[in-house]
Amino acid sequence: MNVVHLHLAINHSPLYTELFAFALLVIGLLARKRTLVTAGLVVAIIGALCAFAATWSGDGAADIIKHSPPIAGVDKTLIDPHEEAAGYFETAAYITGGLALMSLIIGWRRGERFRWLDTLIALAVLFSLSIAVRTALLGGRIHHPEVRAVVGQIRAPNALRSGARSSAEMSATTT
Repeated sequence: MNVVHLHLAINHSPLYTELFAFALLVIGLLARKRTLVTAGLVVAIIGALCAFAATWSGDGAADIIKHSPPIAGVDKTLIDPHEEAAGYFETAAYITGGLALMSLIIGWRRGERFRWLDTLIALAVLFSLSIAVRTALLGGRIHHPEVRAVVGQIRAPNALRSGARSSAEMSATTT
């Protein structure tokens, strides 16, 4: 297994950890359940660690793919926008994880945490999640043509490329 395979294996983990952290924080804050909020804070810290792992493996994967011969279905020009978005996400995840750690330390020392800080962290996780979603979309476009922006006509991705004719083309030739 090389760094490209590693990146493909772990690249969804930051997105899902941010999503789970947000859900736990919101439910915990609304239900006033400290254990759920604590779980959300821990998951936000794990999200920052996952962001580090995905960025580290992504940097190595980008270097390998950019310097490799052409690969079927891979658009190398889309790597740079994905890398740039990943940098923004990494920064947001680190800030969010740092705030979550700070809230846990305050709660450990004081016996209770500041509710306003936990609410602020939930908003920071939501912001981080929005950046993670954009980063994931840009990353998906590198290898998945079905999520690339389509300009002009919409067509079936594989059927028309393989020589199969559309029903409109077939009816035009029979009449």
